Formats: sequence, structure tokens, C-alpha cells
Amino acid sequence: MTDIAKFLRKLRIESEENLGDMAERLGLSAAYLSAIENDKRTAPEDMKERLFEAYDLPEEQRLEFARLVAESRKKVEIGLAAIQRENLPEYVDTAVLFAHDLAQMNRTQLAEVKELLQRIKAETTPM
Repeated sequence: MTDIAKFLRKLRIESEENLGDMAERLGLSAAYLSAIENDKRTAPEDMKERLFEAYDLPEEQRLEFARLVAESRKKVEIGLAAIQRENLPEYVDTAVLFAHDLAQMNRTQLAEVKELLQRIKAETTPM
């Protein structure tokens, strides 16, 4: 069983739903959701958005599910739509540089980057 399947089944059980209930909440057929859970189909591109809209998940679970979806698809998308057009080149350059250099980082460097990003997020998150 895949990690996405485990996550979805656990959420379904905690929500006291059956497969059909969850599929309906996510806007999927029960057969398609079952195929995802049984590793016969990959999650749709918008699975993360569907899940976040349908379920009020804490931030930790949101991050975990986003990670699972990215791992299953072997890619991570960085949305730049909300960025003002005049600032777009700076953000794109930074995103490309980060994506390119990520594979070159060792575990210590990754931990430092992660810590920095968490600090920035904590500073910008409204209380």
C-alpha cells in the first residue's frame, strides 16, 4: 500500500466515512479513489487542492499530504500566479536556482534551508 493510500484510508477512518463518501467529497468516483488507494492509478494533478477544500486539515497534515503527492509524481510545483508581475523574474530566478541546487545540497545544508524557511514562515504567519 502506498503512503498516499495509507494517508487517505486513515483520514477516511478518522472521518467515519466509507470509500464512496470520501470519493464524493473529493469529486472522484469511488472506483477511481479505490484505484488510487490500491496503487493502480496515480492521484490526479489537483488531488491536494481537492483534499484541502474537502477537509479541514491541520497544517502538519497538509504538509505531509503535499509531500506525498509530490513524491508520487516525482515533482513539486511552485505556484507563481499570486506574485505581482513586476516581481515575477526575481521569484522565478530564485525558484529555478533553488530547484537546480537542491540536488547538490548535503543533509546539513538541507536542514539549514528548511530551518530558514520555517523561520520565515513563522514570522509571516498571522497570529
